[in-house]
Amino acid sequence: MAVGRFLSAVVHSSCCLKSQYNFYRTAMTSLLVPPMSVRGMTCLDRDAFTTVVNIPILKLMKLLYAGMDQYTASLIVVGSEILNGQIVDTNTSYLARSLRTVGLSLQRVTVVPDVVDDIAKRIRSASQEYSVVFTSGGVGPAHNDVTYEAVAKAFRLKLESHQELVDMYSRMNPDQQEIRRLAVVPKPCKIINVNSTEVFPVISVKNTYVLPGSPKYFEAAVNTIVPQLKGRTPLHLEHINIKSNELSIVNILDKQAKRWDGKVRIGSYLQLEPQTFTRVTLEGSKEAVAEAKEEILYYLPVQKLVNLEHGLSRFQMNALLEDDEVYVKCALDIVKECYDRYKSDEVFISFNGGKDCTAVLHLAATVAKSRDISPLLCLYVTADAFPEVEAFVELASRYYDLTIVRKPRPVRSAVSALLEERHNLKASLMGTRKGDPGSANLQSFELTDPNWPRLMRVNPILNWSYSQVWSFLLKHNVPYCPLYDQGYTSLGSRSSTMKNPLLKDPNDPSSYLPAYTLTDKSAERRGRL
Repeated sequence: MAVGRFLSAVVHSSCCLKSQYNFYRTAMTSLLVPPMSVRGMTCLDRDAFTTVVNIPILKLMKLLYAGMDQYTASLIVVGSEILNGQIVDTNTSYLARSLRTVGLSLQRVTVVPDVVDDIAKRIRSASQEYSVVFTSGGVGPAHNDVTYEAVAKAFRLKLESHQELVDMYSRMNPDQQEIRRLAVVPKPCKIINVNSTEVFPVISVKNTYVLPGSPKYFEAAVNTIVPQLKGRTPLHLEHINIKSNELSIVNILDKQAKRWDGKVRIGSYLQLEPQTFTRVTLEGSKEAVAEAKEEILYYLPVQKLVNLEHGLSRFQMNALLEDDEVYVKCALDIVKECYDRYKSDEVFISFNGGKDCTAVLHLAATVAKSRDISPLLCLYVTADAFPEVEAFVELASRYYDLTIVRKPRPVRSAVSALLEERHNLKASLMGTRKGDPGSANLQSFELTDPNWPRLMRVNPILNWSYSQVWSFLLKHNVPYCPLYDQGYTSLGSRSSTMKNPLLKDPNDPSSYLPAYTLTDKSAERRGRL
């Protein structure tokens, strides 16, 4: 008959399975028959089929909790003065940042008063639940410095004077006998010498490190202890600041939190200083955080992002290359054909900060990134430009890693000057659309007129409508000039451009709606004089 085994632990009340005590033992009852066979047996019957063995509790703990998370930490802050609001705790944030560098995650912080039983209870619980525990505060010669006593009680140890500590403290303060109180510690314990401006000791018992509460000494102890802890790959933390409240992005973050569950921890926190914004945090391995950040940035409203220095990501590139809209595919094909016909250093982009050339810039940057072409060359012809346009051109330069060449108007002489400086240039990607002045008979590839410098004009969005331009920019979260959110639908010089009167807000005549809300597409240039 096959022999089955069934273990039922009779654990002494003096120990707990998840503790790291290795000086207790427990009795194990081993059945020599299958468990189902004991049903209906009397106690005497069952005794005939069992044997009792003693096994170290530490070995049992390892067997039962082998799958327990090995990379978590807890901090127990000891101090009635913190609970009373007399002192602000700064040790928590310092420890959390330090632990992250070795791949340990601070999972819980508990603040307790200077009460032995309360402290002991928290230490006992935390030492069973987390792989490493820190305490701060309650270490000193005063009557309310009771952390050592609490540690001893938590682990059922005795408090005894430690000769090594007595000698050390006596050398440090030979004239103060009271300092010997600091040498009364749980036995056994480990002494750790902390090298700071002055050497001082801290102790550890099992998986618990007992640190002073003073930030100066706490931080020095953390700097000594944490690098010696074994964790996983160091945790990497990044953040995204967005000028929106949490409610406006909660659905995006909910989806992303589920998408990256187990790989990246995503959080959001309202910040009130120096200005109100929401900070989205990402924590995990460096590779996972980078990948998640790219994806999240694609879905967050780009115009609300505080900092656009991150640049065009591979996630954005792939999203555009996989776009199945016919008009987008056609435009991409034209850009690809341009780079097939011409070498990358023979092509430049005519860019003035407007919505149309911004769409072309994003198309070109996507193709360039897919072919490892960098940097892109842009010609920016300036004349009485809006400050917002100038600022956006600078932002686009950083975002897309552009080389911007600035030339004054008129456009023809600006192009001539550029070609004289760079004889290799043969083609220009442009944001011209049917409906623009002089574009009625243009083709996707069209040489310049005879009285212009010889150049191939490449027009990827020639057949796009006004609504298609905005659908593209919004769908792919492309950064654009903020003037388009203030009632402008077509941008030129300051002296020849005004807000489109059709975009006046019916509920507030003093404000204007964004350009993408314009319903009369024939009125796109109503703001141009």
